Amino acid sequence: MLLSPWQSTLTRSLAFTGKGLHSGRVVRMSIMPAAADTGIVFSRTDQNGSGLIPAHIDCVSPSKLCTTLMLAARSIATVEHLLAAFAGLGLHNAHVIVDGPELPIMDGSAWPFAAALMEAGAVSQPARAKAYRLLRPLTLVEGDKHLHLEPAERQRIKNSIEFRPKIIGTQMLDYQESLEGFLSLARARTFCHLSDIEAMHEQGLALGGSLENAIVVADDRVLNEGGLRMADEFVRHKLLDLIGDFALLGAPLLADISAHKTGHALHARCLSLLLSQKDYYLEAFYPEAAPGSGAPLWNQVRDLSDRALHLA
Repeated sequence: MLLSPWQSTLTRSLAFTGKGLHSGRVVRMSIMPAAADTGIVFSRTDQNGSGLIPAHIDCVSPSKLCTTLMLAARSIATVEHLLAAFAGLGLHNAHVIVDGPELPIMDGSAWPFAAALMEAGAVSQPARAKAYRLLRPLTLVEGDKHLHLEPAERQRIKNSIEFRPKIIGTQMLDYQESLEGFLSLARARTFCHLSDIEAMHEQGLALGGSLENAIVVADDRVLNEGGLRMADEFVRHKLLDLIGDFALLGAPLLADISAHKTGHALHARCLSLLLSQKDYYLEAFYPEAAPGSGAPLWNQVRDLSDRALHLA
């Protein structure tokens, strides 16, 4: 999440319609402006009750291949791409309303959400925005996966992946938080191997997946017409997922993050540990506001949005 001295929300509501990646259901989603200190909250119109589900690590429910939030039997799945868009653009408060069990997958990336948010614009709110500093190193290891965090004065993520298909192989990316950096990740799509699709269907997963919303690979080739959007699209998408998951901390984290072969479950375990020992690992602070500043980051967004939309 971009550092900003002031909280922000959308200037107007947005609407999206698309399939859920795993349920296969067509869902309608609205993103509404929200008051300061609301955070990102979700609600479902297809379930009884009107309770809100906060986008917070305390509400993460175990799930396969996506990030799912649950509170009092209400759940919403596949939130990571939208949360990455909110975080990458530095937007703090929004109410997301959905009429199904998961968010629409759109094209499999965060770009449709980011583009719409940039076009709508945001307004600065009269409330200070919080961030966290990491106080001491933290390392988590699960088999050949590892996640290592070091204290720093900005956020930097070194991400690496290894997959058997030759078209993916080993890829690495070094990302330093910035608006331009986030936009370079936003169009990277989710992916899977052709041989995994049948197994996922048997588990009730990826029922809405297609070449329109995911990269499908078969060892040495990409099956999608037009191929990849960028040569390292696979690692870029994994880094995008990490940004979306880390947004569940509730505030930007200043740290050097090194992630190797990580996924949603390890990200959630890391955030839960940080907050369960908050005084030991985290220091809350409020970024300084320049004299007379209003919404400086959204000035940057406005400056870049036309160029970014054109390049897409």
